[in-house]
Amino acid sequence: MRGWARFRRSKMGMIGAVMLLVAVVVAVFAPWLAPYDPYAPSSPTIEDIYAPPSGEHLLGTDDGGEDVLSGLIYGSRVSLIVGFSAATISLLIGGLIGLVAGFRGGRVGNLLMRITDFFLVIPDIALQIVIVAIVGQSLRNIILVIGVLGWTPTARLVRAQTLTVRERKFVLRARAVGGSDRYILRRHVLPQVLPLMLANTVLEISLAILAESTLAFIGLGDPTLISWGQMLNFAFTRGAVSAGAWWALIPPGLGIVWVVLGTTLLGNALEELLNPRLGRHFLEKEPPTQATPGTAPEQPELLLSIKDLKVTFEVGAAPVVAVDGVSLDVCRGEAMGLVGESGCGKTTTMLAALRLLPPGGAIAGGNIWFEGRDLAALRPNELRPMRWRQFSMVFQGAMNALNPVKTVGWQIAEAIRQHEPTVTADEAAARAGHLLETVGIGGDRAGDYPHEFSGGMRQRAMIALALACGPGLVVADEPTTALDVMIQAQIMDLLAALRAELGMSLVLITHDLGVVAESCDRAAVMYGGVVVEQGTIAEVFRDPQHPYTRLLLAAFPDIDQPDRPLASIPGTPPRLDEIPPGCRFAPRCPHAFERCHTERPPAYPLGPRREAACFLVERTWQGVTDG
Repeated sequence: MRGWARFRRSKMGMIGAVMLLVAVVVAVFAPWLAPYDPYAPSSPTIEDIYAPPSGEHLLGTDDGGEDVLSGLIYGSRVSLIVGFSAATISLLIGGLIGLVAGFRGGRVGNLLMRITDFFLVIPDIALQIVIVAIVGQSLRNIILVIGVLGWTPTARLVRAQTLTVRERKFVLRARAVGGSDRYILRRHVLPQVLPLMLANTVLEISLAILAESTLAFIGLGDPTLISWGQMLNFAFTRGAVSAGAWWALIPPGLGIVWVVLGTTLLGNALEELLNPRLGRHFLEKEPPTQATPGTAPEQPELLLSIKDLKVTFEVGAAPVVAVDGVSLDVCRGEAMGLVGESGCGKTTTMLAALRLLPPGGAIAGGNIWFEGRDLAALRPNELRPMRWRQFSMVFQGAMNALNPVKTVGWQIAEAIRQHEPTVTADEAAARAGHLLETVGIGGDRAGDYPHEFSGGMRQRAMIALALACGPGLVVADEPTTALDVMIQAQIMDLLAALRAELGMSLVLITHDLGVVAESCDRAAVMYGGVVVEQGTIAEVFRDPQHPYTRLLLAAFPDIDQPDRPLASIPGTPPRLDEIPPGCRFAPRCPHAFERCHTERPPAYPLGPRREAACFLVERTWQGVTDG
């Protein structure tokens, strides 16, 4: 249902679907829609040949005195039968070859792709003309020739997609539990590839219709059937041009254009819908119009100030709110830890702050002040000079963030040359080597590829890349994920040393409270897309005010109290499309009361840059304000 809702919002897809549906309806109900039966015997007179449009013949007559409108309606049947049938044959042949070549690989895969390449370099239409001329001009032969010769693009597309799916962890897991190749292909790979295959098949329908029309136009269509290409062939070869009978030429041509355009629009829309790699990134879109006008904060010590940030994602009929009213401040030289369970909005908040949201995400309100400029209101060409020079990011999963076919040194130098065009390639390479030395990797490793680095070294390389242009703010998203304890400690020590040496600010996104306690000056706890508590490390860790913060700390082992039992938080964070009313933590909170389930608690200020969003601290807040 969500896919249908997204498709309905695609104007291109809906227009294409309607155009194709009209053609199908006309073809199915041709005997009832056509004013005459073009296959019925007739006795035309000389006056009936190329008679102009009239009340009796709305689109005139052709060279045989037959009604053009009736021929146009019946001709849609042949064109659509050829298009759908040939596209299905191409899907079956190309899909099978692409699946086997992509999944098996090795000699079998190489052999199948060399065969595919052989057929790909042969001009389709030339080979179709030769084969149809040899085997005969029946409709069955035309369908088979077009279908059998049109499978190569499908095979290449399916192979590329299969290669990607084959390397995913769930396929490895299926193999590990004993699944056979046939089982894995049928139950795990094919469901991932099939949607893209079907989208490509819709595009193949338009190519098949064009191929049939071309063959019929040059006289190689089935002479016993009426098709649009056949109508054009008769019109051109039997004097329609010299007779000025435009009505014999334009209607079948428009029929071909109508169906080809409809299938092309529909196919492109389905491909964009089903292939996420084709989705436009947020960087390519215009800035959101819902951003709230505001005034920049006057505190000169603030580097980044996020005010009432709201982020939405298009995942169904209506957008869902992923971040709702988040406000955070990061001072110059300060380290802020953003903590909470997975799915609480930590990464989304900072991706929105840096204007790096994925497709479908949008800033729906609030301000993001960075050194007095509202990033939420800037256009892409205004943001580009600021990226990496003023703020950068250490992405989660260094292996995925680094280009596998480029050396690590080249990727660091790329960032430098993007922002300093006067720097030569040699100078950028030298600076890249120095940056690698700074993070504890030898400069001689700059020529190595990411796969030649260990996990810890790749993470260090990502930090070097983030520092390439000397930014004032670095956002580190789970920089120690999947690393062992010793490497984690080294990475965090490196970040702390670089922050002290370079005077940069740091936002650390993590679920590891121990890392935040050791590395950060302040902490902000997020749950369900909102900040539930924030303050200095001492305030949050020694005197937590929100029940969620207390439970997080209780679930974390304390080396000073080895015998203390660890607590667990029942339930899971709320789904974005099922946010509970009132306090978002109320369904899991052991202290929740009736008000918590109906009213969302505000963020009560408890001191300088110290707040908690819980009704339990209301009395404390009143005491602070009264004092």
